Amino acid sequence: MKRIASILFLLCFVNQINAQDLYEDALTAASYAYSHSKKAHGANNVFHTQEYADKAIEAFEKVEALADKCGCDDANETAYEAKTKMVSSMDQDTYERSRYYAKQAKELGPKLLEQLTNCQANNGSDSYSEDIADVSEEEEAIAAASEEVAQKQKELEAQRRQLEIEQQKLQEQIAAQQKAQAEFEAQRAAELKQQTAVKAKAEQALQKLESALQELSIAFDDNSTFETQKDYVRSENDLMNETLDDTKSFYVNRAKELTKSAMQQFAGYTEN
Repeated sequence: MKRIASILFLLCFVNQINAQDLYEDALTAASYAYSHSKKAHGANNVFHTQEYADKAIEAFEKVEALADKCGCDDANETAYEAKTKMVSSMDQDTYERSRYYAKQAKELGPKLLEQLTNCQANNGSDSYSEDIADVSEEEEAIAAASEEVAQKQKELEAQRRQLEIEQQKLQEQIAAQQKAQAEFEAQRAAELKQQTAVKAKAEQALQKLESALQELSIAFDDNSTFETQKDYVRSENDLMNETLDDTKSFYVNRAKELTKSAMQQFAGYTEN
């Protein structure tokens, strides 16, 4: 008899342990559901709201099943109601509507935890309830710390994006400066090419003009010597520091000087 009693006692003890495990699992799942619900309600966009809502649904489903096994009918109904609210949150396409249902589900979290705790207490688990309360506090602390870390990460991400924007602006400014420099160099190269062409044609024309004036001077006087000027012959380096208009002006002035010199020399022939 003693052996049978011992076996029965052990069976009851094992059943009690198994029951306590169910309560523990139910309360832990409810804590996670409540934590995810708060994050869903506190998110700042529909994506994150529904991301945490999805996690909360999974936790509420687990609570619903465990509460049914524990015989906690009130907690089972509350878990079902909270899960339904979160499903509605997932079905919304706007942040405000999604957050509205997430809030309703979140507000059921404390009620669900209280119902599970009372259910456990009614089955002789006062000490276990205290342990769960401690776990819940730790979960809350961990959740708060996680939210703080997430906020810091958001701030760092915002700073990184701002830095990328500033770098992009700087790169655009450098690209614009390089483009302007390339355009300037291209324009200068084209202008220098024109200057070189003007130089070649103008110097050739001035040489021909000098030759014609020499022949004309000899026609007037066989012993005449026409004073030539070669200061119009220049190197291409001389063109580097002047514009196309400057180059044209130079050869125009040399042509005027050459013509003026010839007119002065020819004026002596008419006086004789």
